Amino acid sequence: MLTLAFFLILGTGFYAQVFYSVNPLYLKSKSEGNNILSQYNPSYPDTSITDFYNYFPRNFLGNLGMPSPNYIFSYGTNDLGFKFYPNPYRNDNFHDNDVAYFRSKGPYASLTGVSGSKKLQAMKLFFTQTYKDKINITVKFNRYTSLGYYLRQQTYTNNLFISSAYTNTSKRKGYYFYLLNNSNKNQENGGIVGDTLSEIALLAGKNLLPVRISLASRDNKEFKGMLNPWFRLNKKSDSATKFNHYIQLKSRFNANLYKYKDEHVQADKFYTLMYLDTARTYDSSRVMQVINEVDYSITSADKNYGFSLGYKNEFNSVWQKADSVFNNHIAVTDFVLSKTFNSNDSLKTFRSSIESRFNAQYIFMGANAGNYKAENKFSYTIQRKKQHKIFLNLLYENRSPDYIYNYWVTNNFTWFNNGYRPQQTFQSLLGYTFNKNTGVSFLFQDITNYLFFDNVAQPRQYAGRLQNVALKVNYSVVLFKHLGLYVQDIFQSTSNNAYISAPGNILTAKMYYTGSLYKNNLQLQVGAQLQYYASFYGYAYMPASQVFYLQDRQTTGTYPFLDVYLTARIRPVNIFLRVENVLQGYAGTSYSFVPGYYQPDRAFRFGISWMFFD
Repeated sequence: MLTLAFFLILGTGFYAQVFYSVNPLYLKSKSEGNNILSQYNPSYPDTSITDFYNYFPRNFLGNLGMPSPNYIFSYGTNDLGFKFYPNPYRNDNFHDNDVAYFRSKGPYASLTGVSGSKKLQAMKLFFTQTYKDKINITVKFNRYTSLGYYLRQQTYTNNLFISSAYTNTSKRKGYYFYLLNNSNKNQENGGIVGDTLSEIALLAGKNLLPVRISLASRDNKEFKGMLNPWFRLNKKSDSATKFNHYIQLKSRFNANLYKYKDEHVQADKFYTLMYLDTARTYDSSRVMQVINEVDYSITSADKNYGFSLGYKNEFNSVWQKADSVFNNHIAVTDFVLSKTFNSNDSLKTFRSSIESRFNAQYIFMGANAGNYKAENKFSYTIQRKKQHKIFLNLLYENRSPDYIYNYWVTNNFTWFNNGYRPQQTFQSLLGYTFNKNTGVSFLFQDITNYLFFDNVAQPRQYAGRLQNVALKVNYSVVLFKHLGLYVQDIFQSTSNNAYISAPGNILTAKMYYTGSLYKNNLQLQVGAQLQYYASFYGYAYMPASQVFYLQDRQTTGTYPFLDVYLTARIRPVNIFLRVENVLQGYAGTSYSFVPGYYQPDRAFRFGISWMFFD
C-alpha cells in the first residue's frame, strides 16, 4: 500500500494543476535506430481507459518480474552480432527499441502506481521536456515488486532509461544519447513438488506447499550507454537545396552481469550434475560489449527519401570461469521512403501516405562472419484520419547461434564446441488495420537449423525446416453508445510440435459498459475480460541456465481466466479496480503454463495514473 499512499499524497499536492493540453502535436517521438533517417511522429499520450487495467503482460511463470516463455509467435529479430543467450525477461526489461527521443511543446509527466494482493507494488514514471526547441531530456522509470503466492517467488524489478536529443539553431549538428539500466532479482523455487496442484490444495494457503528448490536466487543486471553525434556536411539547407549530407558516429557500451546462487544443492537434489562445487552453486557470468559505428547519410530536402551506408565494429568479452573474446566487423545500409499525398478534401479525411524502410546488415569478418540480414517494412495509409492502413513486413537472415548453444561453463551445466550451424529464418507479416483496435494480420515463419533445448535442458539443433503460421484478428465496437465489445483471437500452428510448443488458439474477449457522467467530466467503464488458451505441452523451466525447454509429461489446461474491472477517468487522472482470476476455486486446477508453476490465485489490484502538462 506504500505506492497507493504515495500517489494520494502526491495527488493532493498537485491538485492546483491548471493546464491540460489537447493539442495532438504537443508530443512527438521516434524510436532509437538510424536516427538521421527517422522522423518525429505525433505521440500524444493515450488517454483511453479501455485497456488501462491491463497494467502488465501476463507472466507465464506465475508472478510479475519472473522469467517467462514466449508462447505467442511474433515478427522480428535483433540486429546482427554477438548475443549471449535468449532474454527470459522480455516483459520486464527496457530494450534498445524501447528507447525513444521526444520533442514537446512544454513539459509532460505521468505517474502510475499499482498495488494489490501479495504485496504487489508497482510504480511507473515518465517525464520529458524540450528546452528552446533545441534539447530534449526524457526519463522513464519502472519499479515493481511482488511476493507471489507460493514459497520463494519474491521478485524485484527496476528499469530506467534516460534519453536526450539535441539540434543546434542552424540544424548543422547535434546528438542523440541514452543510458539504460535493467535490474531483475527473483527467488527461484523450481516449482511445487509434484508439479501439479491437487483439489485439496486448491483453496489452501499456497505458501504451505513444498517447493523443489529451497534456497536459490537469481540476480541479473544490465547497463547500456550510447552516444550518437552527427554533423551536416553541406553548409546550407534552404529552398535551393535538394539533398542534405550527414556524417554520424555511434558508440555503444553494454555491460551485463548474471548471478545464480543455490546454497542447498545437495539437500534439494534438483540438479543431477555438479561440475565446479558439490556443496553449493554460485555461478557468475559477465558480458561486456563495445560497438563503434560510422555512417554516411543523405536525405532529400523534403525528407521523403533517405539513404545511409556505414561500418560497425563490435568487441565482445565473456567471462564464465574463463575469458572469451569475440570480434565482428559489420557493414550496414538503410533506405527510407516516406511520402504523404494531399487530397482536395478540406478535412483531409482521405489523406494517404506510404512508407518503406529497408535495412541490410552483413558481417564480413569476425566470429559471426557470413551472417546477413535483410528486412523491409512497407505500409500504405489509405485514410489517415480513420487509420485505415495496410502493411507488409519481410525479413530474411542467416544468424549464428547465441553463445549459450555452443559454449556454457557453470556448476550444473557445461558443454563446449557444439558446432551448431547458423539458423536461417524467413518471416513475413501482412496486415490491415481499420482503426486502433480493429484489424487482421497474418504471420508466416520458415526456419532452417532451428535451435532449442531438449527435455533435459541441453541445447540441440534440428537440421530440417520448420514453419509457423499465426492469424490474429481484432474487433472492437460500441453498441447503443454504451455497450462495448472487444474480441482478439490468435490462431497459431507449427509444422512440428516436437520442437516448438505454443497454444493453437488464444482468445481474449471483453464486454463492458462505458459512459460519461457529470457533464462529460467523468468517463466510466465497468466490465469483464475472459482469456482462453488452448491446451498444449508447455515448456519446463531450468533456473540454473534460465532456459525454457521441451517436455512431454504434462499439458496445460483450457482454463478460463476471468477478470472483472472498473476504470474511470477524471481528466487528468485515470484509476482502475480489478479482481483477477475470479473463477479460481470453481473452474479446476488447470491454470498452469509451465509444469510446477501456477498463475496467480484470485487477486485484487488497484491503480492510479496522473498526467501533468505544467
